[in-house]
Amino acid sequence: MIPPLLLYLLKTQVALLLLLGVYYGLLRRLTFHQLNRAYLLAALALAALYPVLDLSSLRPAVAPSVPLAVVLPTWPAAPATLPAVATGPTSESWLLMAYGLGVAVLLILLLVQGASLWRLHRASQPAEADGLQFRAVAGAVSPFSFGRAIYLNPAHHAPAELPTILLHEQVHVRQVHTLDVLLGHVHRALAWASPAAWLWLRAAQENLEFIADAAVLHESRLAPKQYQYSLVRLSALAAGPALVTPFSFITLKNRIRMMNSLPSGRRQLLRYVAGFTLLTGLAVSCATPKQAELPKPVSSVEQQAQTMADQAFYFVDGLPSTQAAAQQIDPAALKSVHVLKGRKFMPGFNEAAFRQDFGEMGDKGVILLVTKQGENSDALRAFNTKYNITFRVQSPQDKAVVEAITENKSITAADLKGRLLLLNAKEVLPEEVKTTPGDIQSVYVLDAEQAVKKYGEKGRQGAVLITTK
Repeated sequence: MIPPLLLYLLKTQVALLLLLGVYYGLLRRLTFHQLNRAYLLAALALAALYPVLDLSSLRPAVAPSVPLAVVLPTWPAAPATLPAVATGPTSESWLLMAYGLGVAVLLILLLVQGASLWRLHRASQPAEADGLQFRAVAGAVSPFSFGRAIYLNPAHHAPAELPTILLHEQVHVRQVHTLDVLLGHVHRALAWASPAAWLWLRAAQENLEFIADAAVLHESRLAPKQYQYSLVRLSALAAGPALVTPFSFITLKNRIRMMNSLPSGRRQLLRYVAGFTLLTGLAVSCATPKQAELPKPVSSVEQQAQTMADQAFYFVDGLPSTQAAAQQIDPAALKSVHVLKGRKFMPGFNEAAFRQDFGEMGDKGVILLVTKQGENSDALRAFNTKYNITFRVQSPQDKAVVEAITENKSITAADLKGRLLLLNAKEVLPEEVKTTPGDIQSVYVLDAEQAVKKYGEKGRQGAVLITTK
């Protein structure tokens, strides 16, 4: 089973990969570079939020039919006599540790790169050219900027070339491109196993260079060929620190192609609309609806319920019974009904003894009916002891709520104690529950753990599920 944290990361990276697919397929070749910068940043934010967004409300919800009518089901808990379980590392723990190790290595690498950049800054000297401030460094390093500082070695550049280089880096400084690059590096470290994280950083760096190149050509009135020749010449210099985008970024061919392309017309803005529409539709269609909102064909559910009812093992007060006999019991005489589906029995259930006495269970259910008259009978106690069956004792508050609902009495928010209330799979307020005698088909009381698994944080105090006929 995938740990929740890694499952969240997986969802974010799949969403980001889809968003990058739209970028590379529709937007990358457009000359709306600032819009593309906004798109890439928004894509990263949307991918991070997508797993926690509840988009299922945008889809029509169909209340499912109840697979089995149960008056008062109570849910199993582990018996107190179970032996202690060893608490060694699980496979989930090992997976988390392995992933965390990769994150730690890349974050440490970022710190090392930051320290290297700081040493380079300490060794550099303030300088000025054409009225622009920069930091002079030693060595054949390609010009780069970080934060508000520009770094270059003036000895490796012709005096006529310096203004163009400084203007290029000034664009990065003015528009705070360093934040985009740092965000990409941190994201890549946290999601190092995802190709989308590496692809996003490369796309962002490339687009930032498109922005700077376009600004240089616009502000300097420099001939594109002359500027491109400078890029080619500077590409022979060593790259700057890993945390920055050097002047001669590796996608030089793409930058030259972009500079030589015609400006995109306004009609091309429709690509953003088309991309947004496509992604919205995909997000809504792929949204995971709440379990209670999953549409199910009524006939199919009824068939499954009938199949289970026909095949299930029936027991009344611990004694074997039949479906026909169980259906003859007056509901008013029942204390509780326990439905154990398939092979997902409670921890400690003595399956071997049950199979020896009653045959193979397969995926059959077991329906245990306890009457008010037989709840303390010797047969029931012997049955529970032999097969190691223990049920959670229903709290007085649970009993009071269930009895009030089944007897068509009004309930209040104080009665619910913060629990989620659903009527026919739809969240309602207590005053909205209006039923008449004979309307109630089933009442389920879920504890906090079960409610959170099914309904998320809304069920952190538990849930009460009402289904009418």
